[in-house]
Amino acid sequence: MEVVSAPQISEWNFLGELSVQDLRRLRAIVRKVHMRYHPAELVTDYEADRIIESFGPEVAASLIRTGLDGGFVH
Repeated sequence: MEVVSAPQISEWNFLGELSVQDLRRLRAIVRKVHMRYHPAELVTDYEADRIIESFGPEVAASLIRTGLDGGFVH
């Protein structure tokens, strides 16, 4: 039987480099936009972080700028 473990944090993980405030902003944006139709039990910080990681740092920075400019987050 194959043992499945939790995903390992890779060397390119940029979430640890974000400020707490920016991470909260990104999570709020991802929840409002990208997880809008997910079941409530799947809308967690862990799942939001996985989505943010898949975007990469450039897209994450763009999301923060767009969210601030558009008034989605403070």
